[in-house]
Amino acid sequence: MEAVWPLLLVYTGLSCAQVSAAEESDPAFRYRWNGYGFYAAGSSVGETNAGFRGGGGGAEVFVWKRVTASADVSALQDNYYKAVGTFGHGGAQAGYHFSDREKVRGVDPFVLFGVGCYFPEEPKPAFHGGVGMMYWFNRHIGARFEFRVGARPYGDNVDGVFRVGIAFR
Repeated sequence: MEAVWPLLLVYTGLSCAQVSAAEESDPAFRYRWNGYGFYAAGSSVGETNAGFRGGGGGAEVFVWKRVTASADVSALQDNYYKAVGTFGHGGAQAGYHFSDREKVRGVDPFVLFGVGCYFPEEPKPAFHGGVGMMYWFNRHIGARFEFRVGARPYGDNVDGVFRVGIAFR
């Protein structure tokens, strides 16, 4: 009876490895969109040299192969413009993912470029670009890391923002 336990453990381990390998290359799985929420922290370089932080969320949809269209909105607290207090940013982006959409788990790097506007100030276009990656823990949940650089439409400010959050599909 004692010899059964090691065999049972080996069989269980092999079964788990087969399920994991099958999940990694599931040809029926192909995600078409993902949503995300994030915490953002960054700094302006230029006229103000102020830091800010906040949070937000967005969604991304695949429009052709690895090309995406996305939109997000965030609320940020600027440490320099105390009178303004919290301000917002809404944006639309085009992106490219370097990883296959059939991939269930693992690293999914991407780049993006977009346009948005800050509010409640004058809504003028603000351009931004960035790089990032998502790490998918399983079919539905992942972590999202992103760095964006953008120019504000007022003053000579350039913002660098690091975002960390959760992604779902």
